Amino acid sequence: MPIYTDNPLELPIFQFESLKNISGLAHAVSTRYAPKRPMLPEVQPATPGDYRLAGRSIYIQREIITGRRSELLTALGLDYREVQPNLVGVHQMHTANVRSIGKEAYGANLNWDNPIPECDGIITDCPGVPLMTIHADCPAILLYDPVRKVAGTLHSGWRGTVGKIGLEGVRQMVTNFGSNPKDILAGIGPSIGPCCYQVGEPVLSEVQRAFGPELSAELLQKQPDDSFHFDLWQAIYQTLLEAGLAPDNIEQSQVCTLCQREHFFSYRATPQDQRHNYGQFMALVMLT
Repeated sequence: MPIYTDNPLELPIFQFESLKNISGLAHAVSTRYAPKRPMLPEVQPATPGDYRLAGRSIYIQREIITGRRSELLTALGLDYREVQPNLVGVHQMHTANVRSIGKEAYGANLNWDNPIPECDGIITDCPGVPLMTIHADCPAILLYDPVRKVAGTLHSGWRGTVGKIGLEGVRQMVTNFGSNPKDILAGIGPSIGPCCYQVGEPVLSEVQRAFGPELSAELLQKQPDDSFHFDLWQAIYQTLLEAGLAPDNIEQSQVCTLCQREHFFSYRATPQDQRHNYGQFMALVMLT
């Protein structure tokens, strides 16, 4: 599993091999772990493995979340004082809606209590604008066009996946920024895997509607107890192929957050009586 600590804070972060060493691009998927060399001791968690970069204000102070996001940006070699005011989040509603954003992001603090409304993905061609989505079993899709210098992050839960948010993200890169799909690199992040993602209705019907009977038979894997598991990773991969991406340009993490709950926050791994305050991790991408 590509979790790296080769950064100034020794902060454990997941990174895609295909995106890791690209000049002009910074990206990361956070984990449960705090930095070994913290920049801000006052924002470190009291409980090991509880390094949250998102949460509801009634459970975690805004200043703590802001400080931890500053540490993540610093770990990526960025000046958090310069770029954190440009950080853009989205008000995730399990949609297939994607927005493009430009220079209006600079200094606008479009995160925390002021995210882009009613969408689950964000695209930009502006350097110095970190884009983030929040996850706790749902996959992140990171997109990057090295030719047109465009990047984005998408939150692709089951509704976004059957709504083909990956297709919409690529469409916006093509329409708004002139991207050629064959140039786009994509990473499908850690999420609940087909080993664990048991589903029933309405997921079964929606998958069949979106992907047709033949592909759905592969995506919905029948189990010995007659239940079904949904393969989000393969569904997203097929959607990105449909969008025109080259197969070799799509990297799948194949990391199940439920199996790897010691590394990543997982909604389904959270006990029922604690789900009002479940942990989340962040996917982030920025043009530098």
